[in-house]
Amino acid sequence: MTTAELLAALARECPNGVSFDPMAVRLLRQKVPFEDWQIEDLKAEMFQLVNGLWFSRDMILDDVSWVTFEGQAMEWLMKHGCFSVERLFRDYSCVFRHIATLEDCAAFLRHLGFRVAVWGKGGYFCSHPPPSLDDSLAAISETIAGWLEEADGTLTFNRIEQAMPHLTAEALEGIRAQFLPEVHAAEVGEVPCWCSTEAIHLPEDFSERLTTIVDTLVKLNEKVSAKKLEFALNLFYRTHVREKYALPNDDTFMRICEKHYQGDNDVFPNKEKLPVRANDLSMPGRRVRSPNTRFRNLGVPVGAELVFTKDRHISCVVLDDVNQVQYAGKAWTISSLAIHLLGVSSANGFCHFSYEGEILWGRRLRLERAGEQDEYRAEEIPRPPKLQEAECGIIGLEGRTLSPATWRVYRSAGTNPRVAEWERRVEQGERVEQIARESGSAVPTIKVMISNYRLYFKVCKLNGIVPEGGTNV
Repeated sequence: MTTAELLAALARECPNGVSFDPMAVRLLRQKVPFEDWQIEDLKAEMFQLVNGLWFSRDMILDDVSWVTFEGQAMEWLMKHGCFSVERLFRDYSCVFRHIATLEDCAAFLRHLGFRVAVWGKGGYFCSHPPPSLDDSLAAISETIAGWLEEADGTLTFNRIEQAMPHLTAEALEGIRAQFLPEVHAAEVGEVPCWCSTEAIHLPEDFSERLTTIVDTLVKLNEKVSAKKLEFALNLFYRTHVREKYALPNDDTFMRICEKHYQGDNDVFPNKEKLPVRANDLSMPGRRVRSPNTRFRNLGVPVGAELVFTKDRHISCVVLDDVNQVQYAGKAWTISSLAIHLLGVSSANGFCHFSYEGEILWGRRLRLERAGEQDEYRAEEIPRPPKLQEAECGIIGLEGRTLSPATWRVYRSAGTNPRVAEWERRVEQGERVEQIARESGSAVPTIKVMISNYRLYFKVCKLNGIVPEGGTNV
């Protein structure tokens, strides 16, 4: 019999798996006759589970279930570049035969030709080869970072899960910890959320007071710890600072303190580790996400034509040096256009368009790996000359010089069109609670951003600075 005929006979006569141990082979030949030289051919078409038994695909799934199983795996790979094996295992556990664990499911996927790797606490991932699993996860992290940016720094975890059904909660948490160190998990109004540290609106004098606290601890030969900083800040502000600003995690709190510290003492050591590749079985080290992808970082000029990778007859034109393109007479962000064309709920647009025959995401990875810092550099936001000069010594409403971090917070709110719209609605008598419900943001967040919006224009007026966009103060 041929190998295919033997496999069919084994599935029919031994549906619970077979063993190729010498004693078992003698018994097996009584049901299905085969030669010794055919054993290796059979093993090449089967896979072995941890119990030592060998199985063919027909022993695991019927034809209909197999088609839908493989189709779901391929769909997730095509849309997202990778997925959590656990998600697929949960969906098909009721139709599997002999696949009882996540490890068994991973072995079955490998047998079908899929690339499966363990990635730290995120568990088993299936991914395309190439890009590497790390690169696929980095693309996902950038997509999430873009959503956070659009949502003013706070997203409910449930919304992220719904937008990425191919990933488990553990996988998402692993991506956050590995690629998004500037994002922390917190409860906002008892709702689990992901929050960007860039969107935390701290008091105007936070940097000044923190610096005083740190320098005082150093002079007293005291260790600068999260506990001591929290205690001192609570005394200064007469409130529970970490509770008020939703900073329960020590690492996140210390990163914010490090960012706002303006002194010369080296008390916040850099503890970043080198990244570990995805096929390592150990817990990966932290890999800091690079700046968001921008056309200018990739050397893609305004007016350039980008080609959709799924259909080379579809193209768009670059409108700015960030992420805006024109398609069908309408302006889109590159990711929103990719979502529209693919018919999916989420996508990283830079993974689905090419320039000069090179996919944009691959172009970014090439430039990063080649170390061409002149071609791919950290994003620098251009600012008016007056503003650049003024930032060195901007005076706050209390007559003291503002820290650069505080000024960035004010400017971020003051130049945000959404916050401007909120301010207009509040001025017309609308309640903040209504705005919060519509925007999906917490009421305290809305209030703080509107306050910072107003402070931005007051500080501009005090310092004789022309607000960005030319708005009168």
